[in-house]
Amino acid sequence: MIPVAASSRVRDRLRAAPDGPVRVLHRGALAVYVEVAGWCVGVLAPGAAQVPCGLRTTGVAMRDGLADGSGAAYVSGGTLHLGSSALPISRIVGTYVPRVRREVVLKKATPVTVEATPPATVAGFAVSHLPRGRIDATAAADLIGRGEGLTPLGDDVLAGWLALHRAAGVTTSEVDEVVRTAPDRTTLLSATLLDCASEGEVLPEYAAWLRALGTDDEPARVRALHAVGSTSGAGLHLGGTLALDSLREAA
Repeated sequence: MIPVAASSRVRDRLRAAPDGPVRVLHRGALAVYVEVAGWCVGVLAPGAAQVPCGLRTTGVAMRDGLADGSGAAYVSGGTLHLGSSALPISRIVGTYVPRVRREVVLKKATPVTVEATPPATVAGFAVSHLPRGRIDATAAADLIGRGEGLTPLGDDVLAGWLALHRAAGVTTSEVDEVVRTAPDRTTLLSATLLDCASEGEVLPEYAAWLRALGTDDEPARVRALHAVGSTSGAGLHLGGTLALDSLREAA
């Protein structure tokens, strides 16, 4: 038995899932992703991206064989099992965005320079796929599934945009309707993360950036966010900044 931490939504998903085997979607050195009743649930070591749809383990647990690729995955009584290891949720962690105050949203942003290759890649993506520099239902439909990897870049940008609106308390009903088509158009992990973003659930690095908006700590928090994945963090940041721009224009 290896106790893990997870969000209340992950706990509720597992409790509602029928007992039986689940499909392993991806195994890596730091994370294992499985399909649970149409959702993607990650089993995460400390060095993995701490996605809101994940079960967070300790380094010791991973070294004890959690990610060695052995054994089947299944759910029993609301608990995920990998091989001989049961992963009961012993602690609930917060994954929701902090509320961003109106005055912070309206404050003119200070450009943040990040010396890394991914932001340039993401900027090029934006020029190609978001020529108007804004996201609406039409742009969202074009972004879903666009790009390579477990979380295509277009999905990351859209997730960042959605999460910022949730932080600002602004609804996005037309884009939400498009996002509901994501399970048929992108990877299951990415569709699950879009669902999480629609509910205001994000990576810790994204939440930390929102808490630092407009402060001296913002550049450091942006750099930490951009360090997530190859382009995922930078994509999330781009989506968030596009959302801020739109909210300022609409104010």
